[in-house]
Amino acid sequence: MPKNFIFFLKSTAAAIFFLFSFPAVPFSEDATYALEDIVAIALERNPRIAASALEVEAREAAYRASRRLFNPQLEFHLGRAASHDQLIGRRTFSLAVTQPIENPVRRHHRIEIEKNAWEESLESQASRILEIVFDIRTRFYSLLLLQEKERLLDRVMESVREMERLVQTRAELGEVRHLDMIKLRVEVLKAENEQAAIRAEMEQIRDHLNILVGNALAPEFKVSGKLDFQPISLDVEALIGRALARHPLVRAGIERLEQWRSNVLFIKGQRIPELALTGFSHSELDGVNRGVGFGLVIPLWNFKSDELAEAVSLSRMSEQELSAIRLELARDIRACVRRVRLAEKNLAVFTSALLQQVEESLKIAEISYREGESSLLDFLDSQRTYNSLLGDYYEALFSWKVEMAALEKAAGVSVQ
Repeated sequence: MPKNFIFFLKSTAAAIFFLFSFPAVPFSEDATYALEDIVAIALERNPRIAASALEVEAREAAYRASRRLFNPQLEFHLGRAASHDQLIGRRTFSLAVTQPIENPVRRHHRIEIEKNAWEESLESQASRILEIVFDIRTRFYSLLLLQEKERLLDRVMESVREMERLVQTRAELGEVRHLDMIKLRVEVLKAENEQAAIRAEMEQIRDHLNILVGNALAPEFKVSGKLDFQPISLDVEALIGRALARHPLVRAGIERLEQWRSNVLFIKGQRIPELALTGFSHSELDGVNRGVGFGLVIPLWNFKSDELAEAVSLSRMSEQELSAIRLELARDIRACVRRVRLAEKNLAVFTSALLQQVEESLKIAEISYREGESSLLDFLDSQRTYNSLLGDYYEALFSWKVEMAALEKAAGVSVQ
């Protein structure tokens, strides 16, 4: 395995350890969290990330254990010996120490199996972190969208209630029909229903986010940030190249393949006789016998043919799985890029000039109605157009942010 690749894996492990060392964000009933705060808490508190970290520790311990030598075997025998004519008898004992000597080639591949399993667990943990961070970003952007919609509805409610007071005054003076008052009241009720629906949805998203961070967030927390848009240029093929070289799914597949290849070589090494060195001392009837010896474990009855066939098949299966991972990653990245570009086209419709024109149109409609130059219906239509356009704009920003998060998850690297 290339040294720079091993260095990169160790750097990844160090980075994950650094992320886990983030201090917890203080708990507060009216807490407001940025995206970075929630991600940091999740890296520390998420149960799935914690479970994968324990798996990494276990795999590392297994790798360290595989490097140790086999324990020696100690034999001690105590007895009594007598000559055939029963004229001589005495106590006897024997002591032997046997040290198995593992074939160096077999030992190397046995250690490599555990090392590959450890490094695969590191990459699997990184892949799990990518998935959880994507889930957090999606729900975080959903909360930002709902907060924007809630603020928009607050402005609508304030405007409609002000108009309701004006209409009520005019109705009492006989300047307008009571039907206009009913229309405005209906608009107020519709806005209140929309607010209740938004708050219920926000509560559900808060619950989902809290699960992702191990219930470490305040019950009624808010999020801070913007649904902004920053155009970027994407070189799709270069992005795919980076992903195929650095994505945790690819690296985990490589480690899995190397593990099975090492297993094939390890099984082949089991066909070679194993050596054991022995030092002994035997106290016998007529003296003491001391010396050294060696033994061989010969694979006579089991030549590991079936085990080798299984390992070869699993190694080939891992090759095919790795090829599938690479093909699927390239496909997912291209699909994500297409969706990002589509979201950018949708955003291009909402120019600053268009948004400004609609806002000015609403102000003109409100002033015209106050001065009696237009009907209430004209004002309500202008307000609905403004709310619909601004809501669509926020939805387009949300879609772009989510598609960018999906692209970064597919690529395994930041693209901004």
